Amino acid sequence: MNTEEKLNTITAWLNENYNQDSENYNIFSGAKPEVIRFDEETAISIWSCGAIVCIRCGLYFIEEDDGYWWYNTINDPYEEIGCQTSFSIGLAKSFSDALINLNEYVEKNGKPVYYSGTEVICHYELTK
Repeated sequence: MNTEEKLNTITAWLNENYNQDSENYNIFSGAKPEVIRFDEETAISIWSCGAIVCIRCGLYFIEEDDGYWWYNTINDPYEEIGCQTSFSIGLAKSFSDALINLNEYVEKNGKPVYYSGTEVICHYELTK
């Protein structure tokens, strides 16, 4: 499955499981913030107005409003994917917490990637 297909699958799953009729969603505060392991290579960190998706070691952004989830399609490998150009400072803590929680999750559950020819860890990634 390519990245766009996976993002389509994740978006459909979020719309099914984190909508206004779901116990995972609160009309006032949105989706319950958490990190979800979607599959071996993918984790999703939910925040107040979206989700940050880590596929292996790449980050993608899915937006949410009133329980409806979407992302911008991939037309160009350098195009921003679902990344809002702006949002209220009132959402900054939720977004930063989601990013930190996702980073900690990948470090704890992923495998290290080393700088070429060294034993110095560059970052971690989720793998099969």
